[in-house]
Amino acid sequence: MKSRVKPGVETALAGRRVIELADETGAYCGKLLADMGADVIKCERPGGDAARFIRPFWGGEPDPDRSLSFLLANTNKRSLELDLESSQGREQFAQLAAGADLVIETCLPGTLDDWGIGYTALSALNPALVVTSITGFGQTGPHRAFLSSDIVSSALGGAMYVTGEEEDPPVKLAGSQATLCASTNAAAASMIALHHASRTGRGQHVDISLQETFAAVTNITGVGKWLEDGIIPKRVGTGLSASCPSGAYHCKDGLVYLMVNRPLHWKAVAAWINEVTQNEEVLDPIFEGPSSSRLPYRELLDLFISELTIQFTVEEVYHEAQRRHIAMAPVNTAAKAVADVHLVAREFFERVEHPGAGTLSYPGAPFRHTLTPWRIERPAPRVGEHNDEIRAELREMTKSAPPVRTPLHARASSDPKHALGALRIVEFSVGLAVPWIGRFMAWCGAEVIKIESKGFPDVTRLYVPPRTPELGISPQLSPWFTDWNAGKKFVSLDLTSTQGADLARKLIAKSDVVIENYSTGVLKKFGLGYEDLRRINPSLVMFGTTGYGNAGPNRNYISWGPNIEALAGMAHLTGFPHRDCTMTQFAYPDPLTGLHGLFAVMCALDYRDRTGKGQYINLCQFELTVSAVGELIMEYLANGQEPEKLGNRSRQNAPQGCYPCRGDDRWIAISVGDDSAWQRLCRVLGRTDWAGDPRFTTADGRFDHADELDQAIGRFTAERVDYDVMAVLQAEGIAAGVVQNTEDQLHRDPQLAARHFFERIPHNVKGEVIAGGVPLGLTGTPGSTPHAGEARGQENEYVFRDLLGLGEEEYARLVGCGAIEIFDDEK
Repeated sequence: MKSRVKPGVETALAGRRVIELADETGAYCGKLLADMGADVIKCERPGGDAARFIRPFWGGEPDPDRSLSFLLANTNKRSLELDLESSQGREQFAQLAAGADLVIETCLPGTLDDWGIGYTALSALNPALVVTSITGFGQTGPHRAFLSSDIVSSALGGAMYVTGEEEDPPVKLAGSQATLCASTNAAAASMIALHHASRTGRGQHVDISLQETFAAVTNITGVGKWLEDGIIPKRVGTGLSASCPSGAYHCKDGLVYLMVNRPLHWKAVAAWINEVTQNEEVLDPIFEGPSSSRLPYRELLDLFISELTIQFTVEEVYHEAQRRHIAMAPVNTAAKAVADVHLVAREFFERVEHPGAGTLSYPGAPFRHTLTPWRIERPAPRVGEHNDEIRAELREMTKSAPPVRTPLHARASSDPKHALGALRIVEFSVGLAVPWIGRFMAWCGAEVIKIESKGFPDVTRLYVPPRTPELGISPQLSPWFTDWNAGKKFVSLDLTSTQGADLARKLIAKSDVVIENYSTGVLKKFGLGYEDLRRINPSLVMFGTTGYGNAGPNRNYISWGPNIEALAGMAHLTGFPHRDCTMTQFAYPDPLTGLHGLFAVMCALDYRDRTGKGQYINLCQFELTVSAVGELIMEYLANGQEPEKLGNRSRQNAPQGCYPCRGDDRWIAISVGDDSAWQRLCRVLGRTDWAGDPRFTTADGRFDHADELDQAIGRFTAERVDYDVMAVLQAEGIAAGVVQNTEDQLHRDPQLAARHFFERIPHNVKGEVIAGGVPLGLTGTPGSTPHAGEARGQENEYVFRDLLGLGEEEYARLVGCGAIEIFDDEK
């Protein structure tokens, strides 16, 4: 394989050993760790992991070494065949775990305990070991033994109810997004647990639930919003309920996606429409202000915008919009995403050599570290490729004492009860992606200080309470501000002033991490770029993200999460064949960035703890979202074909779909995982004639006759209550889940209730609020959120006087000159 990484360049996770006992649900977790330098040993059953036969295949023909999803999710790993049904296999697994840092497993809850190799047994051998379990519902609760799948987790997690068109059934996202997010969450949580174990010598069990992860991912349409306005978010097409105008608009040769989130952006759009179409009505001041002021006029504004875009090609309107600082992007196919000039200029795709089979292009780095870059050193292993060398290593291990792990010295202020209690984070952020990283780290005990400014407020601060609009913009009351910023400390600085920027530098000199998602070059303009900051704090880890990254021809283009869904091909690849663009309502690339960003930061901290070296990390959301649909993009790269749009169907699990139930807009997702589950479904449906029908004996046959099967299943479910259908099917060992909305999750889901997913947080104005939980699953160091609803600049005195040591007179002077900003809403 040709590698861009220079010889001798270090890896972030060098020296970390990971044992992976995971199917496709957790393989991406192992990949993330392996691609960052960990030694990941994939334990496969004799004959190989069943995931090796997941379609599509490189070249089209079934081959255990050519499944594109398997190849993508297993780079850099070593393969060991291990029969855990045998005592010898279990003994070898325990030996591996005794010399490892981390075990990743996806077995049904209780399976490893029954074999005598669960967390309790393994931690007795290796007290510093972290064991991360990834399952559909978690290790506890009434649904712990239920079967899951990507579509079932998407349904119960709330994603499907708000994705697609109102007249269509709810639809899952293209690819395997619920499992990918759970794996990323697991990788981030594992690194947090390892960070704590390095300081204390104590490992822990990390309990990751696919349902909880995706419920957290969809928080834009979650419980906080619903409790504020009483409106259950649902499918509304390509436009977003939280942004007006927004949506997909026709050009001469395709679709573009527009999102307007700030008052100035609307003015730019209105001026352009007026300039091109001479429309004077669009300039009416009634349309100005925050998005909420334009919502009553959505249909009219859509007409105005369509009159503009139809006069141009996609490329023309895209680049002209961006020149005017308007967030617009093409709705790309897989082929157009791969050929995008920005990705080409950034050399995003990697050519990987497969010995004896040729070379294959892969999506490249989901994030870029300056000192310890992500890399693919070798392709996915063949079954048992490393049996001999790993067993030889095991024999050597038995001859010597297990390695002694000496805990690192933590900062004196560290709280051993919190996984990140020793860390201080400085945050410059707006929106969701980076704020979510800070929210997770604050929940884990880190001190997160968010720097705001009067001239550039976080968009979530521009909130008008829907039940009391007469209050006007109420910065502390936004449920989204709670969801993404609870638990932090807030200061306000005028960074355009020399004194304000200098205070930020003094704070960063006393901190461990900076996270930011300002437009490219903004912090550098203030003297707060990484090269400036590393001179005052050489061990600093800095993470930055934008839609297009910090390099490339379009690096200064602006975007929001939905623009990236369109640009990366996700909006086109998702949905039913008759739809050209299918959007989420929860800005999916933003939480996707948050989860990957948290993992990337923790990897850099792991390297810093070992070497004392900080570094810069940049994440391009366009590249990351292409990676998220990587198995589909690889189908185009490998076979030259646009991926088939399957809607809710699957060639692997058939039948699979979303079926109507009794009541208004009530649905259930069903996924038949194998031929045995198919036989059980036939019994439940009362269709014993199907059980022996040769058309339906294989998944391929059932997929080919999906229309007939879906109609019959739909007739059965339509007469029944959705939760009753789920209970019956799960009792028969068939993966099924209600397509839940946010009210269902809060009031009708016994699993989320039993696991205390929703968090009650003290609020500075309201007294208490309910928010979606942080799904990190740290059972040894469970986190919490101490407060929410902070005013801008609420912690000015603590940070600048107590932490930085400003005297009373100096503090007053800096307030007087405006370097430290004071607001009317400051408490």
